[in-house]
Amino acid sequence: MIEDLRKIDMDLLLQGDHRQWKIFVRQVSPVVFSVIKKTLAAAGRDSGEVHDILQDLFVRLCDNDFRLLKKYDPKRAKLTTWLSVIARNMAIDYLRRCRFRYTSLDEVEYEKSEEHASKFDGDEIVLSFDTLPPRQMMAMKLLYEKDMDVREVARFMGVTEQSVRSMRHKAIKKLRGIVGSG
Repeated sequence: MIEDLRKIDMDLLLQGDHRQWKIFVRQVSPVVFSVIKKTLAAAGRDSGEVHDILQDLFVRLCDNDFRLLKKYDPKRAKLTTWLSVIARNMAIDYLRRCRFRYTSLDEVEYEKSEEHASKFDGDEIVLSFDTLPPRQMMAMKLLYEKDMDVREVARFMGVTEQSVRSMRHKAIKKLRGIVGSG
């Protein structure tokens, strides 16, 4: 994979050479596809949206005469690492947008009344991470459902360990508020 990436002539690519673009897309697609798929899966989403996000990524790289791609600095990171960060951020942004896109006000009121009615199951409290913002939900699922430690979650999400701890703290605070309000 690395050898193939070295065959890409970045100067020609940035000038709009179609042959170089095809090589570039063929070589980096598996890496960014995997990052997007893992990000969606960690949030409990279907991988059917991966291709849409992948296409948006390539459109964004081409936009405004390759403005974003021209910002790549090989001294700071490998191309695949740099693209992985962009892909993960685009997937997270997609999750944020989709969280609100499909919810009508009627459904929200119904979900809230159902949530409070079924909050207790015998003596056990049933909570869902779905009530959290996407990044907090992803962090909590990775920490508690995938049983990853803070360092692993930080690496996976591309943030600092302190950010993961902060997301966990805020999520727990919100979930406690839900339990306390019932």
